[in-house]
Amino acid sequence: MTEDRTKQHLETQSRYSRGRAVRRPAKPGTRQARGTEETAADVEEVLPPSPEAPAEKPKKPRKPFRWDILGFLLVFAGLAAGTVSLLRGADRLQRDLNAARESSVLLDEKMAPVSCEVRYLVPNREDAVETVPYGETVRLHDPVELDGYTFLGWQRPDGSMEDRASFPVLADTVYTARYALTLETEKHLPYLSADENGVVDVRAEVTVREAVSTLYRLLDIGLVGSGEFLDVAEDDSCRKAAATLKDLGVLQGDFLYPDDAVTRYELLRMLCCFYPESDAEVSFRDLKAEDEFYPVFRTAADRGWIESGPDRDADPSGTVCRGELARILNRVLGRTPVNAPGRKAVGMILDVPPQNPWYADVAEALIPHDYVLEDGVETWTDSEPLPAHEPGQFFAGVRMHLILPGGTPAVNTVVDGRQYNQSGEMTSGDDELDRLLWAFLEEAVDPETMSQEQMLEAVYDRLWQSCRWREGYVYPLGAEGWAVPEAKQLLTDGAGNSYGFAAAFYELAAFLGYDPSLISGIIYGNQEEFDARDGSRVEAIRGFQPHAWVEITDMGIPFIYDAERDARSDGKNMMFRRSGDIRWQTGYRTW
Repeated sequence: MTEDRTKQHLETQSRYSRGRAVRRPAKPGTRQARGTEETAADVEEVLPPSPEAPAEKPKKPRKPFRWDILGFLLVFAGLAAGTVSLLRGADRLQRDLNAARESSVLLDEKMAPVSCEVRYLVPNREDAVETVPYGETVRLHDPVELDGYTFLGWQRPDGSMEDRASFPVLADTVYTARYALTLETEKHLPYLSADENGVVDVRAEVTVREAVSTLYRLLDIGLVGSGEFLDVAEDDSCRKAAATLKDLGVLQGDFLYPDDAVTRYELLRMLCCFYPESDAEVSFRDLKAEDEFYPVFRTAADRGWIESGPDRDADPSGTVCRGELARILNRVLGRTPVNAPGRKAVGMILDVPPQNPWYADVAEALIPHDYVLEDGVETWTDSEPLPAHEPGQFFAGVRMHLILPGGTPAVNTVVDGRQYNQSGEMTSGDDELDRLLWAFLEEAVDPETMSQEQMLEAVYDRLWQSCRWREGYVYPLGAEGWAVPEAKQLLTDGAGNSYGFAAAFYELAAFLGYDPSLISGIIYGNQEEFDARDGSRVEAIRGFQPHAWVEITDMGIPFIYDAERDARSDGKNMMFRRSGDIRWQTGYRTW
């Protein structure tokens, strides 16, 4: 009996051992199941199911382990733990800060002084000292005037100016009185000058060199500063002025740029260095209270140097002409005459006749004179008038003027077919065209160094080289009155046909003192009809076409100037001599 049981036990163990060596069966129908059918059959043959042992339930196949999910869970857990730690740390830091503030407040209350000292320093005078209970509000000390200087305000230890009328005292405080030299207002010193011909060139831009030299002259001091600028040589005419104004704090930086035109902001900023800053409320169309230029323009407007208002521009970057410089400085110095002095006291300012809007201010700035004030009205008692001049044309910058045979300037009149405006300047009769012509001449010529012939050639070359040909309107043979619109269009657009080139050169030659003729004629051509500016059609003579040019007579010989021809051919045939009424080589005709 024992033997049978032992044998049965051994057979059972052997069967289980061989069964465990076989893989767990795959799910029926899968690739793994199909690949193991034969193996499973073999197992069944070797180990037939025992009637005494129940059949095993097939186990599900084991899925591969997902390491990516484990990594995500670990990262998420780390972030969560870090966030909790940060929140706990922030809460702890906030508690520490609150405790520190409470401790600081208690410390300040324990260490706060009972009173503080406010000290005001004034040169060559005893300090003004106020002892004030801690935290009490006091008023700023009144200005302290010194003869020959302008009080600018009280300066804090950090260099800024105190702009509060009153303030709470929380510590010992020191203020220093800041002063500037006063511009000369009693003696009416001349600060503008005319050239050797008596021309002021009132519309010329003021350079930084001239502005600096003018301010130094108006200080009327014998000081010579030591300030230096890298672009101002020892022998520069403005070196002494620039060095002194830099020492006084009016100028800053390492470069002066003396030949640049001074801007309106730069001029007013320099002037404001001599006067306290204003806190008045003013308005400008192009400037807001938060703009960096506003404090300077507010002070200038409040003191009456410039006009302000919602319809007026401050124009900080605009340049200043010599006439505007005189007007501003006269207001700064209180030298604005109510009645302009007469010609006998002034003499003849060649380019500024009495009708000129700048006349009174220029005369005040240019002519040395004595005066008396009666009820605020200045009356000249003695002066050094400018001399009279010979009749004839002359340049002020690039603007042509004329002195008539009687010694008076041509103003608001027509002489030899050319107009002169209220400032005595030759004009085309159109303000817009005048500005275009003067701008062109500024770029092309220099009357001080060039002869009249050199200027004419320079104008001609610049015209055909800078403007291009473009189809345009034509005019009938012998037509007149088209110079202004055609010249304006060419100089504005930089393009036009022969009529535009001819009209522009005609006006420019006249502005140089020539007596040119503008011709609407014909040249050889095949086109028969053309458009006119008024909408009509211009019919050409058979074998010819409309064309325009300029003629200038020299020593009795007429010469043709055709800038449009050179613009189209990219060559230079500045002028050529006419043979009687016709130039046969090109067919210029006036009939």
